[in-house]
Amino acid sequence: MNKIINYLKSISLFLILFLIYLLVISLVYYLEVFSYNVVSIINYIVILLLFFVLGFKTSSLEKSKGYLNGFIISFSICFIFSLITLFISKYSFGTLVYYLSLILSSITGGIIGVTKK
Repeated sequence: MNKIINYLKSISLFLILFLIYLLVISLVYYLEVFSYNVVSIINYIVILLLFFVLGFKTSSLEKSKGYLNGFIISFSICFIFSLITLFISKYSFGTLVYYLSLILSSITGGIIGVTKK
C-alpha cells in the first residue's frame, strides 16, 4: 500500500509540473517568441527532465531498485501517452524512439535517486 501511495505522490508531482509546463510552452508558442523547431527542441528537453525528476522522486521515496521504479512509473505514463497517440495521430518509429528515450530518462533518474544520500 505504501508503494502505491509513493507512486501516486510522484505522479501527482509530475502532473502538476507537466500542466504548468504546458501552460508556459503554449503561451510561448502562441506569442511566437521562438520558431516551431526551437519550441520542439525545448519541449523534448523539458519532457526528458520531467521524466528524470519523476524517476528520481519515485526512487528516492522507495529507496531500493531505482531502475525498476523508474521503469514502472514511466512505462505507465508512456502507455497512457501511447493510447492518446493512437487516437490522435499515426504511431511511427519516431514515436516509439521518443517514448523509449522518456523511459530511459526515468530509469536514469531512478538509479540516481536511489544512490543519493
